[in-house]
Amino acid sequence: MGVSLYYTARRTTPATQQDQKRCDEIAQRYDEQYPYGELYEGFCIYDWESLQEDNDETVILQGATKLPLDDIELFQDTLEWWLDCLAELKDILPDAQWEVNLDDVYFEWSEDEHCFLPQGD
Repeated sequence: MGVSLYYTARRTTPATQQDQKRCDEIAQRYDEQYPYGELYEGFCIYDWESLQEDNDETVILQGATKLPLDDIELFQDTLEWWLDCLAELKDILPDAQWEVNLDDVYFEWSEDEHCFLPQGD
């Protein structure tokens, strides 16, 4: 059983091939360096070409990654790991507007802490 972390980046200019390559490299590095035992599910960036076909032209990155729910500590560690990955992707696409959510929990970017944090009430 699991819950998914969803992420979408939007901007008016498309992701360049260099942007896409750098994002893929970051996701791959996070998958390869995953420190919490067996990788539950790797970081998924949806197919770059399909993004433009399946969405409006402002969607430049989109994906979802399932997180484990069977161990709360593993869940928290894994969530933080993938949020760190998203922070690096945000650095690659700094002018994009990000939507990040864990089912019904939404995250917003904090410039002060340089990370995605749960939205306050």
